[in-house]
Amino acid sequence: MSITDHDVWRAEAQAEAVAFRLEAFLTRRPEAFADPGDLRADIRSWMDRYLGGHHGSLILTGEIGTTKTWHLWKLNETLIRRAWRGQFRIATTYEIKLATDRPIDHERLASWREADLFAIDDLGARAVNDWTADAISELIDARWQNRRPTLIATNLTIPEIRNVLGDRAASRIGDGATVAQFTGADRRKGKSK
Repeated sequence: MSITDHDVWRAEAQAEAVAFRLEAFLTRRPEAFADPGDLRADIRSWMDRYLGGHHGSLILTGEIGTTKTWHLWKLNETLIRRAWRGQFRIATTYEIKLATDRPIDHERLASWREADLFAIDDLGARAVNDWTADAISELIDARWQNRRPTLIATNLTIPEIRNVLGDRAASRIGDGATVAQFTGADRRKGKSK
């Protein structure tokens, strides 16, 4: 089978698009999450299933400082490197609280609702009032209805997540979800500056 000029051009254009998206991503990624490393096997497996059409969510749960947030950013980077063209948004629970307080930031909420992948980072790290919990539940529901996975990084246990989100949102987030348990010591303790 011969490679045509068109095939070469197409491969070059795709490589250029990936490089452009990767540069934009690396520019906005916080430095704290730029450490090199590989995705855990269970996260890679979820990613491969997602790329194959699986719509189940991903829940990263475990102790503080065990690389849950790093894995969210690394997952985004890995998807871009694999020429994935979707939109991946990451927001902390606090950012969700700010967007849902009056005046409500409808544009930001819509971008999270419509992103191909949306990650809620640090669920449970701050107190979640009923208003914010309702907003998170509605985001999860809208995403579930449209078969868009929601990712959660949290120090909470699965029953505690249910308490924060309520039964309905917990059921939807759990529909086909992969739960990745992170263990170990806080990697930030004792790290030199």
